[in-house]
Amino acid sequence: MSEEGNKYDVRKDPKVIKIMTQLMAQGAVMLEQTCPICGLPLFRLKNGDVVCPLHGKVYIVNSDEEAREVEIDETLRRLEYFASVRLRELMDKGDVSEAGDLLSIMEQAERVMRLRLERLSPKPQQPQPRPAPQQARRASEEEGEEEG
Repeated sequence: MSEEGNKYDVRKDPKVIKIMTQLMAQGAVMLEQTCPICGLPLFRLKNGDVVCPLHGKVYIVNSDEEAREVEIDETLRRLEYFASVRLRELMDKGDVSEAGDLLSIMEQAERVMRLRLERLSPKPQQPQPRPAPQQARRASEEEGEEEG
């Protein structure tokens, strides 16, 4: 038998086919893109997430920069989850010695997230010109009428 004949093809695995069928039955849409790891088709769920039937959630990116951004976001999410679970465990045991270290790590992660949000948020717009004095007077007169 040739080596080619012994090769496992994940696309023909009954378990994977069953998962793909279930995804489609739940309303997921099969996409043209394939998983970069296994080559299976990707599916877009109703909530917008893109998943591989074998590897789970994947992110479609158009550049190396987008890939880095997604990787950083995912790392921060995982750090937040791990730290909160570990803090809960320590609190349940009444052990606060390690909690300070975890809180410090979480504060650093928060700073990173804040800096990322500032960098990604739109720049503040130029200040709007002040209304002409006549318009300002009308506005104050209208406020006076509402009070009276």
